[in-house]
Amino acid sequence: MELITIIIAIIAIIIVSSMMKINIKNLKNNALNKELNDIAQKYPSNIEICKKLLKKLKNEDVKIEEDLNSDSTLYLVIQNKISIGNTHNSFTRIQTMAHECLHSIQDKKMLIFNFVYSNIYILYFIITSILVILKKLPNEMLFSNILLILSFIYYVIRIFLENDAMIKAEYLAKEYMEEQKITSEKEIEKLVEGFKLINKDGIKGTNCNTFISIMIKVVIFNALALIF
Repeated sequence: MELITIIIAIIAIIIVSSMMKINIKNLKNNALNKELNDIAQKYPSNIEICKKLLKKLKNEDVKIEEDLNSDSTLYLVIQNKISIGNTHNSFTRIQTMAHECLHSIQDKKMLIFNFVYSNIYILYFIITSILVILKKLPNEMLFSNILLILSFIYYVIRIFLENDAMIKAEYLAKEYMEEQKITSEKEIEKLVEGFKLINKDGIKGTNCNTFISIMIKVVIFNALALIF
């Protein structure tokens, strides 16, 4: 039974990967577009952009910190803080700031649930995998099915939050640039077109990678059950 689950999970990964094919080279080239990056450099620092966006969203109690040693920019719901990583001077930084600011106004109960549940989900996978290796799990298939259900819940909540922020970020970033009047309308349109190109693969990539990551966990768990 474990072998059948592994085969189905691998087939699912192959199907989703082929259906949501992403051109990583184009994605990187679009993110490093020199003309667009030069235009984006006219805008203030990431912290200042965040402050303006949060004011626009009427959510100014969010803390903002910058860590140039990190590549990740994210909203930390427990601390109610946006941690800004090194954006490598890419024009996408404006949309990235919009994305995290939008996370800060999403339903707090859902954000906290996602944070707590994600940790429980990872712990469940680690603990049950260890118990399988130690041969302390009496019914592997039962726990494999539970993992699948937990994975489905994790995927639905995580993707809802991410898709909501990713889709709205483009429009929020555009509104911010139009209100600031730092660049011309033509330059703003160029930046927005750049955002659209990035989002075309970025949204697919987030959905695809999240699905693949949970399927890999299913494969690992069932492979361990087969081996041990």
